[in-house]
Amino acid sequence: MPAGQTAPNAAWGQVSSKFIRREAALAASDAKHARIIAQRFALLRTRILREMRSRGWRKLAVVPVTPGAGGTFVAVNLALALARQPHTRVALIDFDLGRPGVAGQLGIPGCTAVSAALREGGDLGRLVSRVNEAPNLSVLAPERAEPNAAELLQDEALAQAMTRLHDNRPVEISIIDTAALLDQDAALAALPLTDALLLVADGRRGTAADMEECERLLAGMPPVMGVVLNKSED
Repeated sequence: MPAGQTAPNAAWGQVSSKFIRREAALAASDAKHARIIAQRFALLRTRILREMRSRGWRKLAVVPVTPGAGGTFVAVNLALALARQPHTRVALIDFDLGRPGVAGQLGIPGCTAVSAALREGGDLGRLVSRVNEAPNLSVLAPERAEPNAAELLQDEALAQAMTRLHDNRPVEISIIDTAALLDQDAALAALPLTDALLLVADGRRGTAADMEECERLLAGMPPVMGVVLNKSED
């Protein structure tokens, strides 16, 4: 590296995921169930990766339609499926800043606040950690909620920090977990930071009216790649 510079991954911390270890133990005891889950996310991964590569997109927002639809669950499992590709480096970014859940889902220590990083120079890279059990996966998962999440997500300083993060780090695709679209305005505030969207609908409680409202709200936003029907019995 040139004098005064460090390798892209040198500053990244290391974390260990209780979720991945627990899922590995469950797979050993219930191989059939684990295989079904893995197959479903592998299929989603293949379709997402092919489309994003063909269009030159790098940032995918996983957007739950309503609170409790399971957006974080889908974001985490999709990121893990992508990271299992030998040469695909993935970042999982929790931008549900009002109710961050990625650190809890993965069972890892959360990082310090995004707002603090912006005040101290705008280096989001120092909030990123590599996951020991998934070497191709890095995470930016705040530990605590931000009091003004929507305002922070619309701050030009955050947009610039995101650009620097992707320019300086060897990540092919980022999976961005967002707030629920039909809850508050935090989800809409995050979407312009992304290239494409994947909606997650509640297969038990979602309604046609919900999807119609989503269509209205998403006018002028990045394109929707598809809709995952979560919690469905089918």
